[in-house]
Amino acid sequence: MNKLVKIFMFLLLSGCSAIKKEVIDCPKLTSFKEVAEVVVKSEKNIPVYIGIRGVQTYCTDDNNDVDMELSINIRAIRKDTSIEDYVPVNISVVSLDASKNEYERDDFSYSQFMLKNSRIVDRSTQFNLSVPKGGEVLLGIK
Repeated sequence: MNKLVKIFMFLLLSGCSAIKKEVIDCPKLTSFKEVAEVVVKSEKNIPVYIGIRGVQTYCTDDNNDVDMELSINIRAIRKDTSIEDYVPVNISVVSLDASKNEYERDDFSYSQFMLKNSRIVDRSTQFNLSVPKGGEVLLGIK
């Protein structure tokens, strides 16, 4: 009976390792300057600089696609810190196939809170995107 339990545990544990996805190099990620840095008006009509501060990626093999996890850090900077305010942020992440056709898109909009007396605020947002092998990813804010 003890041997049977050991064999069952071995098969169970070795089977679990097959579930793990293979980590691979991520596809090319591009963000053009026109959509990587913008100046927007806050809810109280004050200009605020919004820019992509950094991107972290993690990619795994998913048959014909690449499963791409992104963490995008957006930085908001303003001059007038005398009031609390909200800044609209719109992020788009688009995967393209090898022929540059849109394959998958993820758009996310939120209002970034700017606390009184705070000049700079960072926020990290997570995305998950399927990218065809041989494809690429475009990233932009507005």
